[in-house]
Amino acid sequence: MKKMILSLSLTLSAGLASQAFACSPPAEKPEIPDAETVVTAQMVKANNDVKAYIKNMEEYLSCAKLPRSEERKALDDLKQYAEDFNVVVRAFRARSNS
Repeated sequence: MKKMILSLSLTLSAGLASQAFACSPPAEKPEIPDAETVVTAQMVKANNDVKAYIKNMEEYLSCAKLPRSEERKALDDLKQYAEDFNVVVRAFRARSNS
């Protein structure tokens, strides 16, 4: 019985810890490379990093229970960050196709 209670309490505390960890903001934004100097390998890495950051930030915002105004601001910032990266992607593609 004691083992079962201990096991249950460990499972619950691990679940709560993982839930708290899952609802923490992601690390700082990945740097967006310079469209004029970036090479393909750097662009691929940046693309993967930006996509992962955006996904993690969306997951954080869905569980963070922020006040509506803060959530809206964070989403606006995230959209602007994604658009800034897309500008670099388009410039890189145009430069690569020339």
